[in-house]
Amino acid sequence: MSYSTNPPAPVALSFEAIDELIYDARLGDIDALKAEISKWSEEHKIPASTILRSALDTEDESEGGTGASLLHWPAANGNVELLNYLLQILKTTPEESASFINYRNYTGNTPLHWAALNTHLDCVKALVEAGADISLKNDAGHDALFLAERADWSGTYEDDDEEDTGNAGGEENATTTEIEINVQDQQEGEKEGKPAPPPTKARQVVEWLLACDKGAGFEAPVAADAANNGEDTQMEDAQ
Repeated sequence: MSYSTNPPAPVALSFEAIDELIYDARLGDIDALKAEISKWSEEHKIPASTILRSALDTEDESEGGTGASLLHWPAANGNVELLNYLLQILKTTPEESASFINYRNYTGNTPLHWAALNTHLDCVKALVEAGADISLKNDAGHDALFLAERADWSGTYEDDDEEDTGNAGGEENATTTEIEINVQDQQEGEKEGKPAPPPTKARQVVEWLLACDKGAGFEAPVAADAANNGEDTQMEDAQ
């Protein structure tokens, strides 16, 4: 399991501290999260980046644990303001934090995997520009590019991140996001001189990943393969 390759938590925070930090990250409450990080940083007399790297969801999977870091939830939920705040904290200790941006959850997904799967371009950009590795594959064998490509062509995808990333009050119901792409209508429209429909959010993520400096040498997955291969592994990827 790729989870075992993660860097260890710098300090052992109390269950109370971790629970409060994770709750605020899942809820997307940036003011509350800032206050909690400051509170625990002062109490332990350690930098905020150390608190961030120690706030890990290590609860057992059978109890609903995800193995995620605080970066995972804003990445999955598209909360780029909160994500950028956390990334700025990591920049204060670059040597210690370099590998943390690629922290894997129990199914091997990094924050970038979750951002790509949920087609949040701003979050994808923020993570890659902060050092996220786009070549990493999760335990299902898929990288971020594949996940975004599959979201574009599969018609629908199970946004199971809602189960992992919704409000931490227990009401985390999975939702299905529709991505409607009718290739035949698009081709007919082009023949008739009609403008092509705007690219989907997923397509924008794919195109940006391929165009960025770190995407040099990558090729987009074959659309049909991305859609078909994803049928049996959607849940694995989304966890």
